[in-house]
Amino acid sequence: MAVVPEVRVICNPASRGGSCNPGILRPLLEEFGPEWVVTGRPGDAAAAAREWEEGLLVVAGGDGTVNEAVNGLGMAGFPEGVTLAIIPAGTGNDLAQTLAIPPDPEEAVEILRKGRLRRLDAARIRLRSGGERFFVNVANGGAGARISEAVDKELKSRWGRLAYLRAALEVAQEFEPRELHLVLDGERRDLRAINVAVGNCRYAGGGWPAAPRANPEDGLLDLVVIEDVGLHELLELGPLALARTDYLEAEGVFFTRARDVLIEASPPDLEFTADGEPLSGEPAEFAVFHRALGVVVGLEYTPDVLP
Repeated sequence: MAVVPEVRVICNPASRGGSCNPGILRPLLEEFGPEWVVTGRPGDAAAAAREWEEGLLVVAGGDGTVNEAVNGLGMAGFPEGVTLAIIPAGTGNDLAQTLAIPPDPEEAVEILRKGRLRRLDAARIRLRSGGERFFVNVANGGAGARISEAVDKELKSRWGRLAYLRAALEVAQEFEPRELHLVLDGERRDLRAINVAVGNCRYAGGGWPAAPRANPEDGLLDLVVIEDVGLHELLELGPLALARTDYLEAEGVFFTRARDVLIEASPPDLEFTADGEPLSGEPAEFAVFHRALGVVVGLEYTPDVLP
């Protein structure tokens, strides 16, 4: 007889304005006999994940809730016996897109039943302030981080996923480029840039392919830098990305891969987010942990994307 793993569900009822309703999800997940943790304030999801040492950890919420849970697991050293599963309940659900997890709760639970497992890389950011943060999706610095901050709950409720495009058009006209000093696996590179994305997975900002070729199992981080191009060229990149066209060969885009990434900006006030969550203190160093985290993925998930 197969051993049924312990199951904990972390549910954030504030995701997408409250649609992550425990009353709706409980009947769908009843067969798993889970323990429920309903979050009430920031930090609850991280605490609930950090103490979970063995079994299935189901996160029902948006990218921010998933990021909290990943940080809890990272602080615990990514326990080998824990498998993460996602029921998307946010506005963007960017990580779920790479993992091929459908936004419909019933379909997401069906993916959970099928139990297709992969081990994905995780990434760590060490901050100049001395702290550190973990992520599995994308860290964005520059205009992308400013866009994430500009998209508040009211804008999301009125515009949905188009809220990110609306905010991008506004931010792009005002953002001042930064001088970036990069060290990529020991090699230095200097660029003048509008945005820098460090991707373990592919999407950010409600579906923008920030790192469209990222393979979350290859032990590398994808670095995508939008250089100091004009507004016209920048706006031309938008439709390419929204159409899911690979834009990494376009003029003004620098793309490479590395295991260790050091980023310094001048002036030193480059704002960053990790999985859409603001970072307190400019990042200094990114590192990857190869296949550190067991994750339930959809049937259409593929780790490698051809250019």
